[in-house]
Amino acid sequence: MAVLKIFNDIQTENEKNFCKYFGEAEGVCFKDVDEFCEAIPKGDNSIDVRIHCDGGSVVEGWGIYDRLRATGKDITCTVEGNAASMATVILMAAPKERRRAYKNAQICVHNPWVPAYALGDTLTAAELEKAASDLKETQEKMLNLYVERCECNKEEMQALMDEDKYIGVDRAMELGLIGEIIAPASAKKQGLVFNNKKENKMAEKNEKVEVKASLLDRALAKLGLKNIEELAKGLDLSTSDGQTLTVEREDGEPQIGDKASPDGTFEMPDGKTIVVNDGVITDIKTSSSGGDEGGEGSDLEKRVAELENEVKELQEKLESSENARKQAEAMAKTQEDLRILNAVKIAGGEKALANISSSYKPEPRKPEGTNASKKAEGQEDESPMRKEINARKNGSYKNKK
Repeated sequence: MAVLKIFNDIQTENEKNFCKYFGEAEGVCFKDVDEFCEAIPKGDNSIDVRIHCDGGSVVEGWGIYDRLRATGKDITCTVEGNAASMATVILMAAPKERRRAYKNAQICVHNPWVPAYALGDTLTAAELEKAASDLKETQEKMLNLYVERCECNKEEMQALMDEDKYIGVDRAMELGLIGEIIAPASAKKQGLVFNNKKENKMAEKNEKVEVKASLLDRALAKLGLKNIEELAKGLDLSTSDGQTLTVEREDGEPQIGDKASPDGTFEMPDGKTIVVNDGVITDIKTSSSGGDEGGEGSDLEKRVAELENEVKELQEKLESSENARKQAEAMAKTQEDLRILNAVKIAGGEKALANISSSYKPEPRKPEGTNASKKAEGQEDESPMRKEINARKNGSYKNKK
């Protein structure tokens, strides 16, 4: 079962992007619901819509309603807080028997309206008439939908829309806006309490009050229960994906045959899979049940081990390649050094280096200051050994025999 949560205002895509840009709460747009429907697996034929929404864009709301119904899937809509304005149109996407609400939920239907800022600064009489005509057309469209899907009286529904107020689930059920009130799973056994004056006076006199079985049955039927004992039963279990599975059992593990809602296949945190069909648990699978499942798990473990080995081998090859690269670089430097040495030897060795070395000799710095003349006079001539060394360097040396 695919779960669609509409917990924010219904907005256009531009309005949603605007809110996102300024860091405000984003709403739900038609594009979101369209992408949700496209992502539902082909084998999943049910959609559970959870509603806690005050309404919003009329155009987007009608688009969402049409998109949900166009899926052809079994749609269940549950009011978990408020359902107002265009959110009630989305509520109508589910048939009456699959429209539900929690005990403390509220529903509001009203005539469509346009905010003042949307009308602009100035309007002509013709523009005002057109705006009024559009509103009346939308109002009639919504009213006809309520009458069709709720099977209610048109005048009575229009009167409620004119009041523009929230109503409780009992009144909503009378009008056909919902078909079921979800009983609290943690309810305790309680006697029926009658609040009319006649019943209170009879109770004060300790007079016994008898209620016809047919009346009690009808009251329980509205709650989706067969007998009064079912009020005390109920376990709210959380599934792995955050859904709530209600099992009509006071305690203990859910068992096949227990009544539960909603219908669907639920993965539980302990690894079990609970299957609910027509309000009854028909199958409970454990994570290790079934030879095929075990075999599939074993194959997955083997494949994971193989992939881990492949990763390890690749890491070793990478390290080996890195070492080889470093050795090659070191070898390249050594080979280059040897090549240079060989070139020097071939060219004549040290003698060749001496011949190509510079023979430039800078002039000695001339002394300056008051003692300059004395220093100049005190300079010694080059010694014979120095002259020979310089001659050898510049190649002018001649050996005297």
